[in-house]
Amino acid sequence: MPQEMSRNSDVLTEMLARVDAFFDGVFAPLERWLPELEAELRAELQGGAITGMQLAHLVEAGSHAILDTTERPLYGAGYCASEIVVSEGNPLAWWQGPERSLLASSTFGPGQAAIDLVRLEWYRVPERTGKRHVAGPFVDYLCSNEITITSALPLIVDGEFWGVACADVLVHSLEGAMLADLAVAKNVTLVNASGRVVISTDPDYETGDRYAGVGAEQNVAALGDEVRVVSSEKYPFSLIIPA
Repeated sequence: MPQEMSRNSDVLTEMLARVDAFFDGVFAPLERWLPELEAELRAELQGGAITGMQLAHLVEAGSHAILDTTERPLYGAGYCASEIVVSEGNPLAWWQGPERSLLASSTFGPGQAAIDLVRLEWYRVPERTGKRHVAGPFVDYLCSNEITITSALPLIVDGEFWGVACADVLVHSLEGAMLADLAVAKNVTLVNASGRVVISTDPDYETGDRYAGVGAEQNVAALGDEVRVVSSEKYPFSLIIPA
């Protein structure tokens, strides 16, 4: 039994390295874009904050370049500005889908509506931490109406939070990219930090389920010895397999 448990841990570690590598590849074009985005915004903001329409024009080429990458199956990409950058109109400049459609409307905006923005995980966590973050899985009612994973990279300029550059991967695309790697072991499940299932080869679990034994106020650390858990040091994910 100890030998089997060790083998399972080794397998999970190898799988988790592939998960990390996948999201490294999602962040790579965002990281390449960030210095260019900062330079363009600095120049544009010489006269003060801009409108949402000006923002969309400014970041369209960079957002399309991210979507044109063939490294990962991205569905949407763009930039969501803080109130320092956009004073009126839609602060979310976002393109998505095979048609590269611009998201034409948003619940976001100045004043009271902006409260909704700061509550979204992909925005509020990078704003608070100043670090990259992966949010999801969640049903993205704002953009795709699909179960989505959003990777967000904060833009910090002179110590101020100017917003986040983001890219979306639909969960069914993640399954297509990762399930073959996970299928080398039976009943392995990828969960987020709160124990929500992302993808799984276990027939008892579907995306969005809470993994058994993880309560609403707990995380995967609450799981006992009946499972093996390996958690990423880079992203809010863990892999779980029955012991």
